[in-house]
Amino acid sequence: MNNDGTIKKAFRTDRGYRNNLQSYTKKDSYIALAFYAFNMLLLYATGKIHFYTGKYLGIVMAIVNIAVVLLIARARHSDVGICVRGIIPGIVTGFIMGIIFILGYTILPGIAAGASFLPVRTILYNVFYYFVIIAFEEELSFRGFIQPRLFPLFKKEWLTLLVGGIMFVLMHYPYQMAARGMGITDYFPLFIAGAPIQLMWHYVFSWFYGRFGNIYGGTVLHGFIDMSMGIFG
Repeated sequence: MNNDGTIKKAFRTDRGYRNNLQSYTKKDSYIALAFYAFNMLLLYATGKIHFYTGKYLGIVMAIVNIAVVLLIARARHSDVGICVRGIIPGIVTGFIMGIIFILGYTILPGIAAGASFLPVRTILYNVFYYFVIIAFEEELSFRGFIQPRLFPLFKKEWLTLLVGGIMFVLMHYPYQMAARGMGITDYFPLFIAGAPIQLMWHYVFSWFYGRFGNIYGGTVLHGFIDMSMGIFG
């Protein structure tokens, strides 16, 4: 296959994913927006609790989000990216990209700098936390549920991805702001510093869902990226 054919194949959209986009109605969009608003309030409340009491309820929040998404989607699990279609190529692609990232960005530089590895038990917990509690929950709730259901409002996939990207980046604002005890304007410079890289990864994760028709590959890569914070002490 020539280079043009390879590039076209890489950016070919999964048929099931396209069919899902076309099947959603504005009612689905409003439900997704309501869930997004609920999620933002939950993030803010969780951050406030952490700031005032020191208790971290992120795991509880993630479980609540997963349960709500699956409850709303009911038996149509493929509508949130949980399906067997494209599962092997998606996971393999996500794993390869994730390994390359974490070796080049974290492990090799850390070893070269003489950093100390965290205890094995802590690393194993971090694998669970970053791959399941963070990566899977975000891919399921946002890429699998919220973003595709915005399509009826914007009619164009590129615009849906753009608006979805802005919404995804904004999701990182309430908890971090509240957990630091900061106001909107106080936290804004920190938010802007991280926003471009978050937006870039949003497009990568969205490509995974669109290309393979499931959230597994994006979840694996997402987990590796976040795991870069959970290897060295």
